[in-house]
Amino acid sequence: MIFTEQEIKWIRSEVTASDKTKYITDNLLAFIYEKKLFKLIVPEEVNGFMLSFPEAIRTFQEASRIDGTFGWLVTIGSGGGMFVPNFTEEVAKIYYSPKQAVIAGSGFPAGTAKKVDGGYIVNGEWFYCSGSQYASIFTATCKVESSGSEKHSQLLSFIFEPEQVKVIEDWNAIGLKGTSSHTISITDQFVPDYRTFSIIKKQNNNYLDNIYDFPFLMFSEASFTAIVFGIGEHFLETVQHFLKEKKSLWGDDRYTLIDKIYKREKAHWCKARNLFYDQVYDSWKKHLQNKRLTVKEQEYFGFTCRKAVSTVLTCVDTLFRLIGMQAVKEESLINRIWRDLHTAAQHAFLTPQTKEDISPLT
Repeated sequence: MIFTEQEIKWIRSEVTASDKTKYITDNLLAFIYEKKLFKLIVPEEVNGFMLSFPEAIRTFQEASRIDGTFGWLVTIGSGGGMFVPNFTEEVAKIYYSPKQAVIAGSGFPAGTAKKVDGGYIVNGEWFYCSGSQYASIFTATCKVESSGSEKHSQLLSFIFEPEQVKVIEDWNAIGLKGTSSHTISITDQFVPDYRTFSIIKKQNNNYLDNIYDFPFLMFSEASFTAIVFGIGEHFLETVQHFLKEKKSLWGDDRYTLIDKIYKREKAHWCKARNLFYDQVYDSWKKHLQNKRLTVKEQEYFGFTCRKAVSTVLTCVDTLFRLIGMQAVKEESLINRIWRDLHTAAQHAFLTPQTKEDISPLT
């Protein structure tokens, strides 16, 4: 997916206000629909693009380089396409075909469902449902109340129409303010059987693609890592412009010092990016060759993602310290990018699990 310089400039101007309004504009949303940016991994049969895994990850990074909020929403919105094979073919046509189709929701089993004739009665609350401002449907996972003969609760996911959902506008993070990552609440809502699905089990439908058989955890880890790389790249570009503007004011000594550190940190960012994409392309190549990715390979992929994110954060924070007061002004672009980056990097898939995860590449 290629964006023109004119489009990039326009997107950035449209999304700037979202830091205060906490909404993206109707114009930007219309642009996303027109470009099918929520349908990057949706089959062409239901009006999607059906990018490969590496192509999707590259697009997530580029969208995030343009702007963190824009990239986050494109990535989250596209991620819903991974559920196409989990829906029946009929249901997939209904909910993915419309031009404005996009899913918001959560896979965390924070709700309960009770079986009744023809469906289920659902209750629950789910946090961090990005895109709740404009979602055409919501999906959420529940524990199904067990009968007397069952020892364990079954997990099942549900499709909700927007009118069934109460959006609690509680997203108040330091960054990515326009992503409408709010809590959703469901109270005594009936969901018919045909609007249920398993996030693990695939249906026997004709919407087949190699990406749907790729390990979902690896897809998710790569997606959010790409967002971090994109926002980090935007930060580096902005700092470079800032350095040029300040060169005559700072004097040679300060400028030379910061420029040297900037080049060093950018080299670290590039090294981390290259290692990350080596993993992306190698794992996809093996997948296409029907070589099952081992548990060890999948774990190393996750490790690469977490270490890459630690590297980007270190690069950005090192430069942030050197910029001066401009960096701490909330209305400044540098500050907003920094806040978006640190918000994105807090995602559970990117949280360090070992001491080695925290250490940046050098």
